Amino acid sequence: MAVQKYDTRANWAALNPTLIAGEMGIESDTGYEKIGDGIRPWSKLAYFGSPGYWAEFASDSDQSTTADTPTAIQFPITGGKNGVDIIDNTRLTVRYSGIYVFEVLLQLQNADTSIHDVFFWLRKNNQAAAGNLALTTSAASVIESHGGTPGANNLLLDHTLELVADDYIEIMWAPSDDQVTLKAGAAITSPYARPTRPSAVCNVFQVAAA
Repeated sequence: MAVQKYDTRANWAALNPTLIAGEMGIESDTGYEKIGDGIRPWSKLAYFGSPGYWAEFASDSDQSTTADTPTAIQFPITGGKNGVDIIDNTRLTVRYSGIYVFEVLLQLQNADTSIHDVFFWLRKNNQAAAGNLALTTSAASVIESHGGTPGANNLLLDHTLELVADDYIEIMWAPSDDQVTLKAGAAITSPYARPTRPSAVCNVFQVAAA
């Protein structure tokens, strides 16, 4: 049977012990664990599993912004969370270091009679006006209004990031025209029942310790 020892992440790092083979060390403040091999010190061992921190955030309101103006998307509704918080409705904040996936669904609408483009990207810890995370920009073209019905398009963003405790991510957007919005929808009962539609959803889930 494995032997278990508990201590804080800081103390494990400072002591850097060599656990005997099969001995388990658990970080009391993160829930992460390592299993010794009798050879390598703590700093050289890989984490074993993770507590699986997660959260779901959403918006049930329309969102708009000025053309060509970087703006953080709002997520005022929390569906559930464990180890991930949101601050000021935009700052998706992880409370523990780890590898996290950010999965974002956006519902776009264009009320204009011309096609317009919109760009999305991630900004970390409010560094730089636009953002500092390379290779996170996505683009979409939203079709024009037709027959009195606004054009629509959906966009799914999916990014995997290694973050440390209290890092936060904002989902930024900038349409080329202010007629492009993030559009929510009310529930309907006719011609069939359909629940409400969010303008934006963000799921955050941890896939590994770090």
